[in-house]
Amino acid sequence: MQCAACHGSELTGGESAPPLMGGEFLSNWYGLTVGDLFDRIRVSMPADRPGTLSREKAADILSHIFRVNGFPAGKTDLATQSEYLKQIRIEAKPDGKN
Repeated sequence: MQCAACHGSELTGGESAPPLMGGEFLSNWYGLTVGDLFDRIRVSMPADRPGTLSREKAADILSHIFRVNGFPAGKTDLATQSEYLKQIRIEAKPDGKN
């Protein structure tokens, strides 16, 4: 996954990019929506070519981020439309206690 170039191979962050897993990641996104994160990925990533990811690729990346953070898998593929994803709030607390 090309995210590792900036976010580190374990997605724990790099010199110029925040972590995509763990407490800091969860505190940055706590209370926001899955759609907010999806749009951020789709519009601003990758850093060297922002806005070049397809909606499907952005959803795949988002699914991977959720998987490495221990979120349960859904019964269907993640939607690729922001309006649907904005109905899902990120509520995992940084300390892992929900």
